Formats: sequence, structure tokens, C-alpha cells
Amino acid sequence: KPVVLDLGAGPGLFVKALAERTAGMQAIGVECAPYMLEAAVELPEGCEMIAEDLHEPHLPLADNSVDAAMASVVLHEMNQPLRTLQEVARCLKPGGRFYILDWVRAPLEVYIRAQTEEARVFDGATPVDELEDLFVHFIEHNRFSREDLIYMLNMCGFSVLHSRLMKEGRYAHIVAEKR
Repeated sequence: KPVVLDLGAGPGLFVKALAERTAGMQAIGVECAPYMLEAAVELPEGCEMIAEDLHEPHLPLADNSVDAAMASVVLHEMNQPLRTLQEVARCLKPGGRFYILDWVRAPLEVYIRAQTEEARVFDGATPVDELEDLFVHFIEHNRFSREDLIYMLNMCGFSVLHSRLMKEGRYAHIVAEKR
């Protein structure tokens, strides 16, 4: 029975969809935000949501018990993702795949043009709180580069099989395999 782990699962929509589309699969979501856990959808039998902080996760899963894991738009939220990467490496079977899709470091100009009207940002009448929100999110969404993620994956026991930048270099798509 294949086991798939969804890190930062939100209310569990992907977990539910995966289980419903793939007979016999055990899908496990991991989430720490109380508002997401409160909004969690009802999951099919054999699936579950685990409430766990990914900054220092201790998943109730056996070593080498997970076939695949994914982290979609999660790692950029973390000040340090090393403990998460190490825990995924512990849980994945040798040869297990880890899929990452996330924001990565991009030039401010590219970020601003993708997020809002450039002229509004530089308009002296734009409220400061709006500018501060934009720049706080810029810092959050530009925490790691694709190369940073690849470096951390390599150091945590993975081999990167595929990586590419998307959306003008603002997102990285990475597929890694546990060594």
C-alpha cells in the first residue's frame, strides 16, 4: 500500500483528492496552523492529518515507511527547513521521491511586476502599510534560492533528479530522491 506525505497540507484537500483518485493509497497530511486544522476536510479511511510543526517535526511514522513526499509552497515560510528535510529523509524509503514546488529568490523588480502595479509601488501616495506588506512578503518569498534548496537537499541525504525555475524565476520545481 503506497504511502504519500503532504507537508503543509492546509485543510487536507490534496490528501483527500489523492486518496480518492488512487485506490489503496495511504495519504498523510502534516499541518500546524490551527485555522487550517479547524477547516480540515473529512478524509477517506486510511488517510490522516497530523498536527505537527515542521520547524522541528517528530512524525509518528516508521523509518523508511513513506514512498513519496511533497512540499508545495511550504519551505519559503520557514526560517530553517533543515529539520523538515531531515525528517522527510528519515521517513522516506531509499529511492523514495520528494517533490518541492516553492517560491525562490528573484529580483525585486520581477517580484513587484508579478505582484502588483509597478507604478503604484513607486507612487508617493501609496500608503506605507501597503508598501510594508509588499516588502514583508518579498522577504518571505525570497528566502531561499533554488541552489540553496538543492544544497540543503544534498546535505540531508537526497540526490536531485530534476530542477527548474518557473514564472520568471520566482518558483522552483525540484524532484529529489532519497539516497
